[in-house]
Amino acid sequence: MENKDWYIEYATGDVSNRNQLCKINDFSKIAKNNINKEIYRSMFLYDESIVPYLEKNETVTGFNGEQSIDKIVIDIDLIKNDNDKGNQTRKKVLDVTDAMEKLLIDPLHYNIWFSGRGFHIHLANVYGFKDSNTLAKQVRATMQRDFGKHIDLIYDSRRLIRAGFSHNKKSGLFKIPISYEELETLSYEEIAKIAKAIRSDYKPHKIKQEHVISLEPMDMSRKNIAEVRKVFDNAKGETTRFITCAQHIYNAGHVSGKRHKHLLALVSIWRKRYAFDKVGCDFLARAYMTNMDKPLPAVEVSKIVSDAFKNDYYYGCNHPDLQPYCDSKCMLFKYKDLESTTNVLTAEDMINNLIDHYQTDYTDKQFDLKTIFPFMQKSHLFTTGQLITLIGDTGLGKTAFISYLATQLPQLKILFLSLEVDEMTMSRRLLQASMNKTKLETIDFLKNRDNDLILKAIDQISHIKLECSSPDIQDLGSHVAEQGAKIIIVDTIDRVPAKYAGKDDFARQEVIANGLKDLAMKEDVMVIAIHHISKSASYNLKQTNTLDIHSGKGNSAIEQKSDQFIMFHGNNPKGKQRVVRSLKARDESTFEILLNFDWNTFRFDKRG
Repeated sequence: MENKDWYIEYATGDVSNRNQLCKINDFSKIAKNNINKEIYRSMFLYDESIVPYLEKNETVTGFNGEQSIDKIVIDIDLIKNDNDKGNQTRKKVLDVTDAMEKLLIDPLHYNIWFSGRGFHIHLANVYGFKDSNTLAKQVRATMQRDFGKHIDLIYDSRRLIRAGFSHNKKSGLFKIPISYEELETLSYEEIAKIAKAIRSDYKPHKIKQEHVISLEPMDMSRKNIAEVRKVFDNAKGETTRFITCAQHIYNAGHVSGKRHKHLLALVSIWRKRYAFDKVGCDFLARAYMTNMDKPLPAVEVSKIVSDAFKNDYYYGCNHPDLQPYCDSKCMLFKYKDLESTTNVLTAEDMINNLIDHYQTDYTDKQFDLKTIFPFMQKSHLFTTGQLITLIGDTGLGKTAFISYLATQLPQLKILFLSLEVDEMTMSRRLLQASMNKTKLETIDFLKNRDNDLILKAIDQISHIKLECSSPDIQDLGSHVAEQGAKIIIVDTIDRVPAKYAGKDDFARQEVIANGLKDLAMKEDVMVIAIHHISKSASYNLKQTNTLDIHSGKGNSAIEQKSDQFIMFHGNNPKGKQRVVRSLKARDESTFEILLNFDWNTFRFDKRG
């Protein structure tokens, strides 16, 4: 780190209060003035050009100046569903220290911190990283190479990390230093108890800043691009599911002999699939060139952009420049066509698609209702790509039933759009259902800040994201793609905005139904939607004691587009007995289960 004025970005109170700058030597004073609050600082340091950049743009996003690093923070997050009360996570930290010992990293080079949930290791710049505008990529590749199977890769250039002695609002604990002996001998629960207050009985040593001669940063030059890509074979990719090959090419930077070809491919995709104009493509192309050891001259870059527009270049999935970067997670992968997703399939295509389908691990793409209700006579699968609609009369607990299902599926990431029930009520009910507690019991442990129960509560619903508003149906797909969820719960259908549908309720409902089905298929997610029944169906229900596939409110669009249509019914809204019956299932047999609904805990079990 050169001897110059370096700045850090920081946030106090909440990570959202970012885009504040201070010189690195002034940060300790800021931290002291915010004792008992959450405190964050940037992982990387910024050179002085960040100051006018922030003044002009009001955000550090997009800054491409030189960066440095004063310490490398290694993040070991709390293992989800740690069956050993946090000790699996603690042992993982010991694995990292063992790996550091093998690399000849001395304990004087690092400190160990409990972060309030997981652990941080503050490591000196033992690799001798040099200041640059691509430093974050080099740190990330190096840490993946040496510790990839143990740690979380948090080394993007704008990353904020929890500062020492910060309060952790989620757990109610503090980020505190611990000795190696404490890490080795104390249990996770004992460490958490120490972290209930800022620690004064143990101070971390000042880490020894030196380059360990045996350690070298990852070589990011073009001659080593294959090796750089290789170390990320099993890493969590920072890409979306939309035209993933273009993202891989952009992130790869310089690939020997491919500067011109890759840039032409990217510009073609940017203009064809994203509708960027020439000016926009030119800016993106120049940004792409900053990843190169020997970037093309700006004049040549602009000429390539112009050629792509002038000659109307088209790059399909089978183009030789794109094929090496093809990724099965891409939403277009099964179609293999960047131009269209409506290909006519030959017999060979159909067979090959089926082979791929049945050889794929669908652990994170489906769930079996029988795993939640083991007394069911046979399995019943819900899978991604499906629109699943639940109908029932008002006040019976439809939302409670879907909420209970959500809490029982920790292996699947869920986005819960609660459009009728407010945030506080829904949050509490999810806690009740997941922890089998009454309203008063839940309020009690929250008010008393019972850290053991709070940690358990966070873990129980960590797979669920709650949102009490919805984008317009036209924008819902892109919003869902950003969240990375596999199940989208919509409660209820008629609360989803559809500004282009006009004032006709029937037309509006059809737009929403088509939009939800498209969402399920294009984003490869399960959409579970709650729908009200019509007034006539409610009246008939009192006579017939059942609903049919046409009982939903409005026109027939919802039942037509739904892959599964499920009835939820109970004779007495204030009673416990509930019937859940499948009225339609495209690729599954129907089912009926009889349940008891516990109003106190919002849980469901077998009717006795």
